[in-house]
Amino acid sequence: MRSSRREFLKRGTLVALAAGVPLALTEKAFGNAKTAAGLNMASFKSQLGTSFQINYQASKVKFTLVGVANFASRKETAAGKEGFSLLFRGPQEATLKQDTYLIEHDELGIFSFLIVPVGTQDRRGPLYEAVINRLHS
Repeated sequence: MRSSRREFLKRGTLVALAAGVPLALTEKAFGNAKTAAGLNMASFKSQLGTSFQINYQASKVKFTLVGVANFASRKETAAGKEGFSLLFRGPQEATLKQDTYLIEHDELGIFSFLIVPVGTQDRRGPLYEAVINRLHS
């Protein structure tokens, strides 16, 4: 089966357009949806103490951002790279397992992160961490 250059370009263009449709539909559906790539450490520092909704078992559970820690060196930061961790406190009644969760925030939008439990013995609620590493990009 041989195809002409014109047919090849036509099919390739249609495939490329079809691949871009889901992202565009997602942005329309969620309005202020953002990718994690568009969020930086300053974005999260400005939201310390605020509530994040984590989608867990067909419901939304309220978590509070209690810490943002930088682990990038000065040299990496000067080069425009960043690495930081986010520390969330969750409610006693919902204990998350390590997994990737869809997270919603009024100011930051909708995104997903790998959430890892790091402290479940705290009386105020279990602690969870998400690590964002953009040091090698």
